[in-house]
Amino acid sequence: MKVKTLGFPVIHNYPGDIREFTPNLFKYLEKFTHLEYYLEEGYGERLGYTKEDYTAVNTRIHFVPLEEVYKQDMIAILKNPDLKNLELMRDGASLFSMIHYDSRPAAVELITRKKIQSFSMDAIVDDYGIRTFVDYFGTAFSGCEIAFAELKKRKKDFHSTERGPIKVTIVGAGGVGQNAVKSFEVLSDKEFLGTEYTGVVSSVLTRTITGNEAALKEIFSTTDILVDASKRFDYSQHIISNKMLGYLPEDAIILDLSADRYVDSEPRMVRAFEGTVKGTPSEKVLLPDNKAYDELPAWVDSTNRRVVVSCDAWPSVDPHKSIAVYELLMKNFFNVLLAKEDLDDVSIESDDTFERGLARSTITYFLENYK
Repeated sequence: MKVKTLGFPVIHNYPGDIREFTPNLFKYLEKFTHLEYYLEEGYGERLGYTKEDYTAVNTRIHFVPLEEVYKQDMIAILKNPDLKNLELMRDGASLFSMIHYDSRPAAVELITRKKIQSFSMDAIVDDYGIRTFVDYFGTAFSGCEIAFAELKKRKKDFHSTERGPIKVTIVGAGGVGQNAVKSFEVLSDKEFLGTEYTGVVSSVLTRTITGNEAALKEIFSTTDILVDASKRFDYSQHIISNKMLGYLPEDAIILDLSADRYVDSEPRMVRAFEGTVKGTPSEKVLLPDNKAYDELPAWVDSTNRRVVVSCDAWPSVDPHKSIAVYELLMKNFFNVLLAKEDLDDVSIESDDTFERGLARSTITYFLENYK
């Protein structure tokens, strides 16, 4: 199927995530003269844009109700819509979004059942398996900055010459983990460079450490900020048990950059750090008595609690900066998708690196290689 109409809905299922593409992207898309664009009514307003800002750069833009947006040939949105809205899509239509196949079994079932031609932004990787549609630093820095500020408020000797280094312990050495190290370097320099206070030391834990309770107990007992930057292949297994979280100092901060969920599926899906809770763009700091703990499944052990800094859409903390990054990325992949006579022709054998990345992001590729 050749894409002739493109729908852009507003993000509704992640309260506080206001990332909608700006007129800048639609000015670029004007070169695809065969396309009509259908934006949900109110699109861009939360970022300060008006309808006229969009139609001034692209005369083929239409503002329509949500239901009509989801009837178009392709839907493009940064956060994956909820199942109710995905059901509005036509069978055989296309979806370009952060779908997260590996942790969204219900979405995979729906996409498969409706024969949706899906391209998952988070699954776009290069020939070496490295994600190419991602803002690692934007994800990491937003969380690190908030966690650092929370520690500053709670750690009594934060500004003391008698304390040792502030210790950050990171689980995960991929793109997010590496950028967490960089983020804490930036934050440490900003706070302490040129002063008499000792700054931050960041350590990354390997799997030989996360599987060793004696080693974890020693490390956690002096950890000020514990960071989940993990990427797991098996979502049914914790990386850190709730028992081990009990060895953290009472004023320690747990920073959740992975934003995993609990799902009562078969097998059950669990968070990397057992008994922690997930935040949202409108509630990123969760105290040990937060109501989110009452909503955890009964089979989750949350006995040991600390302040958790978490968000299920970290780049949304600075939406204008985030959307500028993603719009640059979108252009590369739209150049492939919107020029195809048939999206079934997107091929892993292509000479185009962006097309090969898109081929690896399809539901077909996921089901053939990871299920």
